[in-house]
Amino acid sequence: MNGSDLFSRELLEAAEDYVGFLERGYPGKPLLQLVGNRYNLNRRQRHILFRGISTRNASERRRARLIEKVCGKKVLLDAYNVLFTVMNHLLGNPLFLSSDGILRDVGDTRGRIHDHERFQRAMELVCDWLTAQFPQAVVAVFDSPVSHSAEHAMAMKAYMQERNLGGDADLARSADHVIKQCDGDVIATSDSIIIDATDLPVVDIPRLVLESAFHPGFQDLSRHEGDVY
Repeated sequence: MNGSDLFSRELLEAAEDYVGFLERGYPGKPLLQLVGNRYNLNRRQRHILFRGISTRNASERRRARLIEKVCGKKVLLDAYNVLFTVMNHLLGNPLFLSSDGILRDVGDTRGRIHDHERFQRAMELVCDWLTAQFPQAVVAVFDSPVSHSAEHAMAMKAYMQERNLGGDADLARSADHVIKQCDGDVIATSDSIIIDATDLPVVDIPRLVLESAFHPGFQDLSRHEGDVY
């Protein structure tokens, strides 16, 4: 199923029902099964709903915290979250703008790297974009349970050093936990749990990187028939 088939009329109608029930306080996972079954959504479409649709208040709060400039700021980078999103685009996998305005992928490669060349290319693109932004420092946090995470952190650090990009690439049992400590000025992640646990501004690096490098058109779930979710 290609990207245009994924974002079918049935999915958009399901999104309207899904957000309506979320507004009434229904829990996400049981609701996902209910709505997914009603509209006969496949696994990937259900994943889009779960990752891409939030209540209107939550979406508005996150959207209000999005920034595009990080000059002079210390950026806390949720490394795999950011790099996998960029890599998925390089692999030709669908990406979409969620109801909160943040770019997310369908998630089929989450936690697995089958194309190391494109993963390295994602690192280069992210480091190039960050270098051009002149941040005060970048702390890229890699989840240590991911296979070859130490090698990935070393590679990221090497790319940063080549570009005189200040900061470091670290390993942590949970990148989420480290970033939630808010030891920086800006967080770079699409993880809504991390975003909602902090008060820091959020930079959507994958969207900014990909729009700058490739000018793609992403399916936008934040707008449907003139309404903002």
